[in-house]
Amino acid sequence: MSLESLAGKKLLILAGDVNFVTLVKRAKELGIYTIVTDYYDTKQSPAKLVADEYWNISWDDIDALEKKCREENINGVTTGYSESPVGCCIELCERLGLPCYSTKEQLELTKDKVLFKDMCRKNGVPVVNEYATLEEVNSFPVIVKPVDRAGSIGISVATNTEELQKAYDYAMEKSYSKSVIIEDFICSGSKFDVIYAICSGKPILVSDCDTINAQDNGFERVVQSGWLYPSHYHSFFMEKVDASIQKMIKNLGVKDGYIFFSGFAIERDGDVEFVFFETGYRLNGGHTYTYMSERGIVNILDLFIIHALTGSTELLEWKEEKNPGLKCAMVNYYAADGKVSEFKGLDEIENMDDCSILIQFGKVGDKCDTQRAILSKMSMVHFCNHSPEKLAEDVAHANNVYSVRDENGNDMVYDRMDPSVITKWWDKK
Repeated sequence: MSLESLAGKKLLILAGDVNFVTLVKRAKELGIYTIVTDYYDTKQSPAKLVADEYWNISWDDIDALEKKCREENINGVTTGYSESPVGCCIELCERLGLPCYSTKEQLELTKDKVLFKDMCRKNGVPVVNEYATLEEVNSFPVIVKPVDRAGSIGISVATNTEELQKAYDYAMEKSYSKSVIIEDFICSGSKFDVIYAICSGKPILVSDCDTINAQDNGFERVVQSGWLYPSHYHSFFMEKVDASIQKMIKNLGVKDGYIFFSGFAIERDGDVEFVFFETGYRLNGGHTYTYMSERGIVNILDLFIIHALTGSTELLEWKEEKNPGLKCAMVNYYAADGKVSEFKGLDEIENMDDCSILIQFGKVGDKCDTQRAILSKMSMVHFCNHSPEKLAEDVAHANNVYSVRDENGNDMVYDRMDPSVITKWWDKK
């Protein structure tokens, strides 16, 4: 079997929001017939307009989808970006006898923050300190989260007992299973993420990154203004934690897929300690496959597409890295209070030499506010270059030309990454 043999196969993609546009486009590049399904209109699900065909069936209506898939002779089903559609994908594939990269058990262990941390402890992976009950909390600040939600949904930071109760109630409201986790809010460390591709049971570390938080977050918000790839803590991670995480991936029974781990790197006396708090066994919203593609290694989107149609990743084309040392600055723009009336600078940024992708999440007419811990993301742009100085110039230019305007012409952008951070960050020892 070859990649060419996949041409004409029918791939159903569960959900069609803006995150899925590139997945649809990549499948079409491989000659695959793409179908997107959800119950939203094309304004909310723009991937429908890119696909060869779309259905107005909710991705969680398994009965209707099973019937339609059998009628249309669907060859594979895939999804990504959050755990809920992945769960539906697993169930639908089971009914249809089609392959799915994840099992129900693996999804449960990776989406539930408590189960994940238990798994970490069993495999020697350090974790963030947590509290079993409200009464146990004896130090602030803490971060309060539903155990079973991703995408920063239901998260709050509490600095006193009154805020703790409010945060707990909010997280409980957002939790599907009505279960909440309370953890120390790490103030002294840098958020650190590491990503592995798993092919035929072999974990391959494809990248890691550091988070640049918004300058005015305080304790009220968790807004990430950007990510820098690769992490300048990479060598410490390889020495201290990589082997334990690879062991955990193997013990999880993962054969194929893409899994990322989120934690903190904490500098102490010239050394670095790591603690982790969650994972995701799915495509992530950072769209990091663009950076991997720029390095020439592999297009991770192919992993999900190929596995859905063949049940393995044997056809995935791993190549020798063509751009060793390539760096990437992924920049997020969030909105403060107001109603969006106009975006500026998008075309100019997209045409910059180092821009590998620009994803537009926000729309004219969106109403945004700053009363939540997680603000509305308007746009995300990736810049790739070997030079930190050039990346700093790219971010500075993007900051100058990009704006989100409200009805009175005011700029609504909540925070712009400080370009000087980029050069200073990779110079750190």
